Amino acid sequence: MNTQKQLLAENPTDKKVYQGTREEWLNDVADFFYNKIKEEYVPVVPRENIKLSMGFMPTGNKLGNAIGVCHYEGHSTGNFREIFIKPTLGASNLVECIETAQVVAHEVTHAVLPPKVGHGPKFARIIKNYLGAEGKPTATVAGPGFTLLVKDFIESLGYLPHSKMLEDKIGKGSTTVAVRCTGAESCPGSSDKSIAQGWGLIARVSIAVYRKVGDNFRCMACGSSTVVELPENLRKDYK
Repeated sequence: MNTQKQLLAENPTDKKVYQGTREEWLNDVADFFYNKIKEEYVPVVPRENIKLSMGFMPTGNKLGNAIGVCHYEGHSTGNFREIFIKPTLGASNLVECIETAQVVAHEVTHAVLPPKVGHGPKFARIIKNYLGAEGKPTATVAGPGFTLLVKDFIESLGYLPHSKMLEDKIGKGSTTVAVRCTGAESCPGSSDKSIAQGWGLIARVSIAVYRKVGDNFRCMACGSSTVVELPENLRKDYK
């Protein structure tokens, strides 16, 4: 008996799915926006100098929660502008495909402009006024204008052949842990908020300090014993 689990595609079976790779889909979408921008603006680099991939943000990206990033020539030994699209984006319906396309459009807009433009007025004119995206220039979304621009193209191209990935959050997030004094009201470092929670002084220390000291903290205000709050999964990782 075959006991293997069936792999279920996220893409709908009643809709046209792109007959190629995810990277090819991204590049076809990038072609669409590059050519559209080129009708009104002069790109500073040719289309062949812009590369696209789907993957988690490269190590060192300051915007850890970014869903797309454009790295300029200084980060590429091949002198390319490299765009990465985060695989946590979806493709299970037309709305998700359009929003993923909007992220591509956002990064292509970066790629056709000089690096120092950033999210400034010229960037905003292209992505918002010309392509129809909405929201802050730093975090645009697909508005009605953008959807109208790209909807027929996406339906003709086919849905992105992709099932969104679930990002592993273990070890991410805060780089500090809470050290809570058990002295409550008797602790001179307590606040109304900490007392209401049943604690005295609530301090935070870095993970690096926790790794050295462990649970052997005393309250810095009154010397009472403390409770160090660290999720169990992180406790295992950092000990």
